Amino acid sequence: MLHVIILAGGSGTRLWPESRAAKPKHLLVFEGQQTLLQATLERVADLAPLDQTWIVTSRLQVEHVAALLPHFDTKHIWLEPETRNTAASIGWAAVKLRHIDPDAVMVVLPADHLVKPASTFCKTIQCADDIVQKSPQTLVTIGVKPTFPATTYGYIRRGDTVKTAKCSAYHVRQFCEKPNREIAEKFCQSGEFYWNAGIFVWKAETILDLLCRFEPEIGLRLHEIEQSLGTIEEALDTGMAFKSMKSISIDYAVMERAENVVVLEATFDWNDVGTWTALDRLYADQKDKQGNLAIGSQVLAVDSTGCTVRCNDPEHLVALVGLDDVVVIQTADATLIARKDQEESVRRIADELKKRKDNRWS
Repeated sequence: MLHVIILAGGSGTRLWPESRAAKPKHLLVFEGQQTLLQATLERVADLAPLDQTWIVTSRLQVEHVAALLPHFDTKHIWLEPETRNTAASIGWAAVKLRHIDPDAVMVVLPADHLVKPASTFCKTIQCADDIVQKSPQTLVTIGVKPTFPATTYGYIRRGDTVKTAKCSAYHVRQFCEKPNREIAEKFCQSGEFYWNAGIFVWKAETILDLLCRFEPEIGLRLHEIEQSLGTIEEALDTGMAFKSMKSISIDYAVMERAENVVVLEATFDWNDVGTWTALDRLYADQKDKQGNLAIGSQVLAVDSTGCTVRCNDPEHLVALVGLDDVVVIQTADATLIARKDQEESVRRIADELKKRKDNRWS
């Protein structure tokens, strides 16, 4: 059966000060009235019923998640005892799923992306499921055709066409890390590269076999967890296993090493809202003649161009004088002012607050 795994434990530090440890970006609203998590859950409704849908989150966030989803069975909200990156999260989910359904196929997707329309997304995932059903050893990932030379995304280089697929599918030739601007421009011009959307489809059995092969220490910890599933020792053993588990992404742990990987070209609109400049694309039609964007507040811009302001108080006035290409993000207790070309450095604020052990703004 097809099971949906929604990863909802990230921190979204590049979206500070709105995104905090206890309430990160998937619990925020960026479009319409729904949080990103609510929109994600609604999007996958046609892929699998709720009893085959699972959310992986952290103990710090679980109260917010449960409050947002009052009709979602809390038994389907799995709490990671420690934050150990996506290889651990996905491996743990695969262990639990295999216990429930030995033949389970997993759809793994982040909770913090904007994707539409849902119908097109579901058709793409169903095509991926078809590939996995026919070739159970295959790992399928989703690639997004780049619309600009992004330096904040990883890239996937496609190879030969998968002739048996019912959609645009290719064997993966190479995974590429976040490039600099010059290389990103070459990637876009070549037509061979996709943005890595971090969406995967595979058999639970297959991903566990590969984790054991490429990361045997993680495989051993997952085996320890599996031995105690359904017993009174499960929570304790899972916590101990996570404490000693290596922190590594599923891309590094498996995807870049595996031989049988296929990428499907996304035919849906996708935005991971990874940095504040993503708002420029989301709300492009709301910019003034100078390219300034105001969201949730009043803005008076004097001799300023290309600025983005977000504030949750519609009665608050933000005045800009002589500024170009900056973001101003204001919350009740913190304000961020940053140059857009430094958007990747915003996470350093959260890192610094963590070093100071100051939880007031982290």
